[in-house]
Parts: sequence; C-alpha cells; structure tokens
Amino acid sequence: MAIPRKLTIIFLLFYLAIIIYIVLFLFVPDIQETIMKSRYELARIIEGSNYIWALLISLGICILGSASVGFPVPFPFVLFSLSNSIYLKYARLGLTIEEILLNGPFWLETFGIAIVGGLGCALGELTGFLVGRGAKKIVEKSDKASRTLKNVEGFGKLILERPSRMYLYIFIAAALPIPDDPLWIALGMSNKPFKIYKFLFWGWMGKNITTIFYVLLPILILLGVTASGMEIKDVSSVVTEAIMLLTTLTIMYIILSFDWNKYLKNKKILSDNKDKKAGLS
Repeated sequence: MAIPRKLTIIFLLFYLAIIIYIVLFLFVPDIQETIMKSRYELARIIEGSNYIWALLISLGICILGSASVGFPVPFPFVLFSLSNSIYLKYARLGLTIEEILLNGPFWLETFGIAIVGGLGCALGELTGFLVGRGAKKIVEKSDKASRTLKNVEGFGKLILERPSRMYLYIFIAAALPIPDDPLWIALGMSNKPFKIYKFLFWGWMGKNITTIFYVLLPILILLGVTASGMEIKDVSSVVTEAIMLLTTLTIMYIILSFDWNKYLKNKKILSDNKDKKAGLS
C-alpha cells in the first residue's frame, strides 16, 4: 500500500462520521425522527404536476453525486426516496400493490427517475476525467508528484493494456455500485485519444442499470416484506444506505492505495522471464 498518511486520515474520518451517523440514527429517537420526517417531506415533490421537479432533483443530485470526486454524496438514497414517493402516491389512491405493479404510468414515472438520474451520473463522471487531465500535467511536470496520482496513473495503464475493451470497462464500472472515479481519472491521465460522446453513452447505459436498481429497491423490499408478513419500516433502508457508503469508501481506498505501477513492472518482468524460458526451450 502506497498512500499518503493524510489521505488515510481523511478516509478514517469519513468512516467515523458514517458510523456515528448510524449509531445516532438507531439510538437517538429525536435524530431518527428528524431524518424520517425529511424522507416524508420528499414525498410531496411527486404530487400532481410537481413530477418535473422530481426529474430535475434526480438529474441534479446524480450530477453532484458523481462529480464529487472522492466524496460519496448519497444520491442512491434520494433516488430510493423519490421512487418510494411515487409508490406512496399510487397507494394513497387506494390501489393495492398488485394493481400498482400493473399500472403503466407508475412504471413510466419510476423509470423516468432512473433514466434521468443515469444521465446525471454520466455527466457528473466527466468531472473525474477533467481532474485526470489536470493531474496528468502535474505528473508530467513534476518528478515529485504524489504517490496517489502515480497509483491512479498506473491503474489507467492497466486498464488501457487492452484499449479495445475500454468502453466495456466504462460500462461495467458504471453498471456496478462501486466508485468509478479512479477509472475516469485514470482515463483522463492517459495519452490515448478519446471520444467524449462515447464515454457519455456507455457511462449512461451502465449508470441506468445502477439507477434502475435503486428505484426498484423500494418495490423489492416491499414485496419481500409483504411475502414474509412483516411490518414495513423505513429504518432498514437508511441503514442500508449508510452501509453502501462505507462499501464505496473501502473500494475507493483500495484502488487509490495500491501501487499499480509496481504491479505492472513486476508483471512485465514475469512476462519477459517466461519469454526467455520459452526461447531457451
């Protein structure tokens, strides 16, 4: 692991803040009530003709969440809440869950939130690419560039060993609920010619999978809880969101701290040794 101590401290502070948040939410009734009320207030945005505001919020929070390089803005929580609010709107009309699932407008509104959110995520990721462009200049001009920047540059070299699969990597990274900031930064630091519109397209396609999962999560939880006969509560969704943030931080820390340049160097040495042995035999 080759990561500056200051960056490690920052990650530890994030971990600590999220853990404190979970503890306070679970054990301090007033804080829990305040957080839950904010979720209920969000439901009003979906009412009537205000749906356009829900789309704008989905677009904005996803741009912000993806553009916040190194800082996990909880946009999945907002998508979850917006989607849950759509369900509640139809439930208030007296529809059963079976009737809601067969309702076309319900699915149009739900997937609308996801697709617009996916576009916002793809647009936000361009920030990481631009950060990579700036970091590239720092690495080129300075022999004393930070180890973290060099690690990210090495990560980019590893990804670009097979450039024909680059857009596939973008799609997969976008589709999975993992932090893909290091990938976009690494691409920005590379010397390969890129077409931004292809980045956006494949990033959008991948992000749609992620955002669709987040907007379907309330329905999946509801179906699971209904099938088990348990009472529906929102507490578990808040805790799940916090756990997702912890997972995101952990993956990002691993990518930033690993010495990818050293890994590639050792890999090349092993490959050269194999070639020499093959030549001798």
